[in-house]
Amino acid sequence: MTIKSKAIRNLVLPAGDLLFGQRMMSRLKFLEKAQFLSQQELNNCQDKSLRSLIQIACDEVPFYRDVMLQRGMLPSEILSTGDLSKLPVVTKNMLSDAYPEGVTRKTGQKTYESRTSGSTGKNFVVLEDAETAGWYRASFMLALEWSGWQIGEPHLQTGMTLTRSFDRRLKDKLLGCHYVSAYQLDDAHLDTILHTIEDKQLQYAWGYPGSIYHLAKRAKEVGWNRPLKAVSTWGDSLYPAYRALIEQVFQCQVFDTYGCAEGFQVAAQCEYGNYHIHALDVIVEYLDDDDQPVPEGEVGNLVITRLHSGPMPLIRYKVGDLGISAASKACPCGRELPLLDSIQGRNADMVTTPSGNRLIVHYFTGILEHFMEIDAFQVEQDRPDHIIVRIVPNTENVSTIKQKIIQALKEKGARELEVDLEVVRSIPLSPAGKHKFILNTIDK
Repeated sequence: MTIKSKAIRNLVLPAGDLLFGQRMMSRLKFLEKAQFLSQQELNNCQDKSLRSLIQIACDEVPFYRDVMLQRGMLPSEILSTGDLSKLPVVTKNMLSDAYPEGVTRKTGQKTYESRTSGSTGKNFVVLEDAETAGWYRASFMLALEWSGWQIGEPHLQTGMTLTRSFDRRLKDKLLGCHYVSAYQLDDAHLDTILHTIEDKQLQYAWGYPGSIYHLAKRAKEVGWNRPLKAVSTWGDSLYPAYRALIEQVFQCQVFDTYGCAEGFQVAAQCEYGNYHIHALDVIVEYLDDDDQPVPEGEVGNLVITRLHSGPMPLIRYKVGDLGISAASKACPCGRELPLLDSIQGRNADMVTTPSGNRLIVHYFTGILEHFMEIDAFQVEQDRPDHIIVRIVPNTENVSTIKQKIIQALKEKGARELEVDLEVVRSIPLSPAGKHKFILNTIDK
């Protein structure tokens, strides 16, 4: 570890934790040691956190208190993960209907709303505070360490938060982050990113699989040949073809992560390519459509219990994704954190503009989830220069936002496209029962 890394890790970031109340670094140091606990020790820690979570939720959150009363239960009846089945699975709709008074609690910290479209395409609001953010950021930092990265090492990140606030700019500076747009994936912009990697001698790249894939594709086209140490991805599905090209072009391993914008990290790949669940942060269940457990190796609905209560506890929360358990398998890395075989069902289709810019799923979610008048959306590209944006509003007065939506899309990457906006009552599911953000119906 370099002197710079040690200073940032042991002095600068802990000072920031004290200032903002995150406790990220103390949590990270705990996780670095706890990741090598035995299975029994992990289970004991998990069950202890669960009992505390249930007690807090019952005492301070009306939604969960009512659930317990309706079932004639006491918090003391939930002692371990196996007891969670006594409680109902909760959905976005259930929590949204009770938000904010029914599902939130006071933590003594300043709170803020985090909006997400998730993989269901339906807008959802979660209340967070600094300590909650510190928990999931610590897990994310741990996952980045699994790729070989150390705090302070320069890296490239593709993202959607292009307007960098003061604290984000400070973070970028301290951590050596060169933040670039994942909105613009035309060849000229991709060439600029490749030049940045070369000029700054960056050895790590992070971001959405779709954006990193197109960067690798462009690098191959122009004969760019500079190995990286590792690539870390998140947000979209990392398809086998994406991984193969990225690893071929950048001559390094891809480390995929899986988290939810509701405020938790779920799993990440270690050096052996296995997805380890962050078992000290979350409990993961794999359930069928009747909320019954599915056998290991079969696809199930992912239901998450976040062990940190925060201002909005999430207990048996159905995230809208599908996954397959590999809990009985062991990993050569020595970590006994349980394994997730794969994540299914998230969509990474895209819209391509006439000039070749690629608008991935997170281009649209990054814009439309900030329109609180929208409950859900879907984008269809039916011609090379035309898209239809369908929205499900939660208000009758939608005329004022139509032009704002179109303007926001055009300002951030869709200026070449003719955009028609349709107001609909609902977004139909695909034959597989999943919401598709993007439909591409161009006759190929």
